[in-house]
Amino acid sequence: MRVLVTGGAGFLGAHTCAQLKSRGHCVLAYDGAIAAAPQWLKSARIKHGGVSVIVGDVLDTKLLTQTIRDFRPDALINLAAKPGVSEAEQHPEDYHRVNVQGVESVLEACAKAELGRIVHASSSSVYGHASGQVDEATPLNPAGQYGLTKLLGEEKIRAAASIEGFRACILRPFTIVGPLGRPDMAPWIFAESILRGKRVNLHTGARRDFTSVHDVAMAFVMAAERPWVGCETYNIGGGSCQGADALAVLLAGKLGRPLRAQSIDLPSHMPKETWANISNARLHLGWQPQVTFSAAVQEFAAWFQAHYPNE
Repeated sequence: MRVLVTGGAGFLGAHTCAQLKSRGHCVLAYDGAIAAAPQWLKSARIKHGGVSVIVGDVLDTKLLTQTIRDFRPDALINLAAKPGVSEAEQHPEDYHRVNVQGVESVLEACAKAELGRIVHASSSSVYGHASGQVDEATPLNPAGQYGLTKLLGEEKIRAAASIEGFRACILRPFTIVGPLGRPDMAPWIFAESILRGKRVNLHTGARRDFTSVHDVAMAFVMAAERPWVGCETYNIGGGSCQGADALAVLLAGKLGRPLRAQSIDLPSHMPKETWANISNARLHLGWQPQVTFSAAVQEFAAWFQAHYPNE
C-alpha cells in the first residue's frame, strides 16, 4: 500500500511513518517543517521516520494536490496540525488556520487528485470537561480553543464523507508519551525540571489517559490498512487514568533524581480528567494498547536522559 502522511515529520508522524515502513508500505511524508522543536529533535524525527519528506504548508493546496498526483497514494493519513492546548488560548487564529483551514485544504487536494481514503487525527480535547471514561457517543464540548479547532476539523471530515463520498476514519488520541516527544508536553517539561533540580508544577487533581506513541502510531497504521465505507470515529487511549503526580514520580525514579513538586491550579481551558473507553477500537480496528503507562513513561525518560544534553 502507498500512504502519504501529512505532518509526517512531527512527533506522531515520525513514529507512524516508521511503523508503516516496517510493515512493508511505501510511504511519503508531507510536512511544513515549522514544529516548535529544537533542530536536533526535528532531525532525529526525520531520521526515525526513515522516509522522504516533501516540505510544504498544509494550506498550499496546489503543492499538496500535485504531491498526491505524483505519489499516487492509496490512503492519506492527516496528522498535520498545530498542537498545544495552552498556546491555542493565546493565538487562536493560528490554530484555526492550520487545524480547520488546513483540513479544508487536505480535502480539496484529495478531491482534485481523486484520492478518497483519509485517516484523520483529532484529539481527546473535543470531549472537554467530560468526567469518567468517555466513548465516541459522549457529547462533544471542548473547553478551549485547541479542542474547538479539532472539533471543527472533525466536522469538515464528516461533511466530506457525507456529501462528497470520502471514506474517512477519525481517530481521537489521548495524551501521547514516548521518544521524540514535544517540548511543550508534560513529560518533557517535568523531565527537564527534574534534571535541572527545579520544582515540578503539578496541576491540582489533573488526571490523564497517557498512551504510548507506539500504540497511537499503530492505530493509524491499522486504520489505513483496513477497508471501510463512510466515516468512522475511534478513541485511541491507554485505557487507564493516571495523576500528574504519578507521571512525575515515575520520571524522577527513572532519571535517578529527587522530585521537588508543588501544586498549582488547573487552567479552565484544560480538562481535569481524560479517560478513553477504547472498546470500539478493539472491536472494529482490532487495535488495543500494548505498552503500559509505566513502560511508556520509563521509555520516554530513558530517551530524554540520553538526548537532552545534546540540545
